Amino acid sequence: MGNVIPFNPDSHIVRDDQQPHIDPYSFALLIGVFNDLTAYRDSEPDRERAALMRKTATKLNAVLARFEPPQGAA
Repeated sequence: MGNVIPFNPDSHIVRDDQQPHIDPYSFALLIGVFNDLTAYRDSEPDRERAALMRKTATKLNAVLARFEPPQGAA
């Protein structure tokens, strides 16, 4: 439990002193969640709910981008 980073959403303190890392299976699961969320967002008839889902999808996409390999990586 020494690797646990305390999370307090009210503090607005973000720790970004480590390189992003994730195992391939977890990355694939996050991609699946992102795809499901965007499909649900695109089919949502309520504009306000679609806008809220768009914000969530944008945040999730930012997380996924941190784990993508750099350009030119094989």
